[in-house]
Amino acid sequence: MSTAVRIASTKKPAKYALIFLHGLGDTGQGWSFLAQYLQQYHPCFESTNFIFPNAPIKPVTANGGMPMPSWFDIKVWDWTTSNVDTVGFQQSLKEVQKYVDSSISDGIEPQNIIVGGFSQGAALALASAVTLNNKIGAFIGLSGFAYLRNELQETRKNLNPNTPVFHGHGESDDVVPFPIGVQTAEFFKSAGELENYTFKSYRGLGHSADPAELNDLAEFLKSNVYSKDA
Repeated sequence: MSTAVRIASTKKPAKYALIFLHGLGDTGQGWSFLAQYLQQYHPCFESTNFIFPNAPIKPVTANGGMPMPSWFDIKVWDWTTSNVDTVGFQQSLKEVQKYVDSSISDGIEPQNIIVGGFSQGAALALASAVTLNNKIGAFIGLSGFAYLRNELQETRKNLNPNTPVFHGHGESDDVVPFPIGVQTAEFFKSAGELENYTFKSYRGLGHSADPAELNDLAEFLKSNVYSKDA
């Protein structure tokens, strides 16, 4: 597996695991604040192992071939193009599966595992909802997009049709435009056949997260994954 920033549960034994994938050019450290944010939001999150994987360093075509942390190559800044990095994306999906398997090996029940991500990481997290070999607790996609749509439809697994999905997107996002977020939600609800899909929009929010979105995320997780402890 790739390296990761790991923040162990503050309440033992750990009962939950949240695997969160960063965006292009970032690292796991960039999203590690989420652990403290959730732990301070409600005590139910104190029994969570937080895992923030680091993407490999690789050239990104759309950035002039500059090497940077990236889960897969971005060939052009067009989220609807078919010019995609199939191999890199599928390799990263396998990494997600490894982190899920590792959490299960650590004693976490699959229904208490959450896979999430931001931007490029959200593309992976949402795709995992139709490709994972396990039925898990929830999926999170913040400012994400649907990647490899045709391939996902062809290889879709039907293990998480009712698993809760939280998808948040800023209406002022200038990196992954808001209409792409809307199209992504429609794709996963229709072609992906994800029946328990929550899409929330945030006025004035750019390509980032803010307290309103994070609070909605926390409430979503409390209701759908942590309900017996919240």
